[in-house]
Amino acid sequence: MDTNQQSVDGISVDQPAISKANPNIKMALLIIFLTPYVIFVFWCLFLLAFLPNAKGDFEQLIPLGVMSGFSGAAVLSIIAAFLLKRIVFADKQRIITILGVTKISAVILPGIIIALFTVYKIQQEPSLSLQILAPEIQGKLIAPLTITFGLNEAADVLSRRGLSIESISWDFEGDGEANEETIETESTAYYEDKGTYDVAVKLTLTDGSFRYIYRKLLIADAVFSVFPIQPIVDEPVTLSIEHMINDPVKLVEAKWDFQSDGEIDEITDKTDVSFTYPRTGLNTVTVTMLLSNQTLLTMQREITITDPPPLPFPVSIETDPINLIGPAPFGILFSIETSEPFQSVDWDLGDGNKASGDRIGHTFEDNGNYYVTAEVRSNSGVVARVSKTVRVVDVLRLPDLKFVGTPDIRGRKISGEVPLQIEVSPETNQPLIDFVWEAPNATAVESTDTVLKAIYRRPGTYTATMIATGPSKNVLRMSLTIEVLPPSSIIAIRMSPEGGVSPLLVRFDASETVIPDEEITGFEWKFGDGIQSSPIQSGAQIEYLFEQPGTYRILVTAFTTSGKTFSAERTIVVRAPVLDACFTTSRTSGKAPLGVSFDMSCTTGRSDDIEWDFGDGSTTDENNPIHVFERPGTYNVILSLKDEQGSLSQEMLTITSQ
Repeated sequence: MDTNQQSVDGISVDQPAISKANPNIKMALLIIFLTPYVIFVFWCLFLLAFLPNAKGDFEQLIPLGVMSGFSGAAVLSIIAAFLLKRIVFADKQRIITILGVTKISAVILPGIIIALFTVYKIQQEPSLSLQILAPEIQGKLIAPLTITFGLNEAADVLSRRGLSIESISWDFEGDGEANEETIETESTAYYEDKGTYDVAVKLTLTDGSFRYIYRKLLIADAVFSVFPIQPIVDEPVTLSIEHMINDPVKLVEAKWDFQSDGEIDEITDKTDVSFTYPRTGLNTVTVTMLLSNQTLLTMQREITITDPPPLPFPVSIETDPINLIGPAPFGILFSIETSEPFQSVDWDLGDGNKASGDRIGHTFEDNGNYYVTAEVRSNSGVVARVSKTVRVVDVLRLPDLKFVGTPDIRGRKISGEVPLQIEVSPETNQPLIDFVWEAPNATAVESTDTVLKAIYRRPGTYTATMIATGPSKNVLRMSLTIEVLPPSSIIAIRMSPEGGVSPLLVRFDASETVIPDEEITGFEWKFGDGIQSSPIQSGAQIEYLFEQPGTYRILVTAFTTSGKTFSAERTIVVRAPVLDACFTTSRTSGKAPLGVSFDMSCTTGRSDDIEWDFGDGSTTDENNPIHVFERPGTYNVILSLKDEQGSLSQEMLTITSQ
């Protein structure tokens, strides 16, 4: 073998000068070659780590990556070819040749492969994803629930490549059958029970190609359902366990706690219940079910009560009757109330029926909960959507039901002269019956759910309806006829104002009183506030100051020359002023020691608890105190007031002592 043929790092080359050179030259050659080689490899790995990207990040590097990949592969290929030529055609032993080729391939071939793979990979279309837009997944999913899927990111990826979506086929269960065909990138699915669902989406693009997106959805557990899906304050919410029980007959009893207060709100043997939440917020609903096989199941679910979505213009649905619960057949008159000029009103009555018009009537023939929706289109083309929930339930039987009160109730009819004041309450031996009254043409006075106290001020025939609800949520609607007769004599009492906040000065006027065939000589006034020691003899006009809040019966008696008297009553409601802390000061700044007087006479409402905090550690419960700030500083003086109901009102003012 020629002694001038030496091996440089395992690569035998016929370079006598180099072979005899200092080994440092060999190391320098390796560093000169390996340094850009390693940098190039890391560059390729960086591109592979961040490209392709669904959000479009670093896409500006794609052209540079393609150019550098091809260039790097070409340079490495040239170097490899040169070295392989020197090795293969050199006069050396076969084993040394094989060893040299192996080492060259082991070093350079991976660089060529990663360079070409980078060029291929970074130009690929990023993976398309199916997003869950709602609800926000913070823990396990619990059925029944509604999930909104979105393809916005996928559409953005395709758009950056000059592609657009022509249609979308949604398979929410993964059973190979399309549930929905849309052109929108969002769709909503309802999952009633727990399980694993392979959601599949097929995208048809405008160039005729297709894309497929898959997502596995795990719904870990199932509880009772909620309708509507997004409950609204002051609208009935229906909760159902029907889908949890194979045979409803197996349900013996269900105990419901709607407000997570530990108290049972309803006990029923029905699978469906309804509850109206008076305020917004998060509520944890608990149901405990007793089955016929003595199995006891407890389930919980959080529901969020929200305000109705804002409307583009004021509009509401008015109904007759007002309370939308009753036994079948249940007839209701719906009408639209709005000041906005509108083109049309389209109704979805929730039972498969549709209607149009601003005033419609409909009868619900079968039991169930019906979500009635009206779409009101204004003259400008804006659409407002409003809704009401109608509940049709079993009829409640109360064979011993009767009405008591004043005036005398004959059957289901009350009669009397205007102004007719009535007081009516139902009586029954059946327990756990809830009552509510509807008297749309009357002025309610101190009414409760059970007792109707009302005044009818105009002659006519009216209807008051009592709604009774049993423990199983079955309902009885019963009407009373109110016959209001014209007065035999008319004593007209006008009030100005007709109500307000105490202390309230009211002007009364009975000058329009007419008594046929009689001449009025004067009037006597009683104001019913307990302060007036004796009736006031006066003319037809009088002023009176009501110092305290309350409901007062005003009795006026007219005297005639024949010695006859005629009386009439009116009722006025004087409200307590809202507690609002307020105070003024003699000054707000000065040199220490600084004396300041405080005056709370601008406060409204009645306070049972007064506290002054002067900000320097001193307090007092005086009404109008005087306080000396001994040291320089800035002091926040706080007046705190509480009324008898415990409501708190505070006012703060800053005093600067120099």
